Amino acid sequence: MKKAVLITLKATRWDGENDSETVELISPGTFYTKNNCYYILYKESELTGMADTSTTLKVADKTVTLIRNGSVNMRQVFELGQTHRSLYQNSLGMMEMTVTPWNIEVDLTDIGGSIKLEYELALDGTAVGTNSLEIIVKEVEK
Repeated sequence: MKKAVLITLKATRWDGENDSETVELISPGTFYTKNNCYYILYKESELTGMADTSTTLKVADKTVTLIRNGSVNMRQVFELGQTHRSLYQNSLGMMEMTVTPWNIEVDLTDIGGSIKLEYELALDGTAVGTNSLEIIVKEVEK
């Protein structure tokens, strides 16, 4: 059964100089389970630079897949010990994206929970920094 939830996202990026940038957003969304996987869906805001984009997080055991469709199209797979390559496409063009996670923490139940991803990101073969993404899912009070 799909549930209305509030999703808190905190994304931090460190560049090679140890300068960091953190963005924190709260967005309404939907949360449900299907075929032993958790799904988290929400719409991106203009603050993320991805207006008109829908984001889906699919969580299966310790693998998290982030899918965006709209003004940005991409698919990132976070699997401990694995480097995954995919394509990132926006209005400016397309580039290869590589994700190498070193920490994946998933604590979800049927009422919500949290996900923490820590990973290295490269675009077209160039490292762009170290990233942390924390997601908290809370059921909306009725």
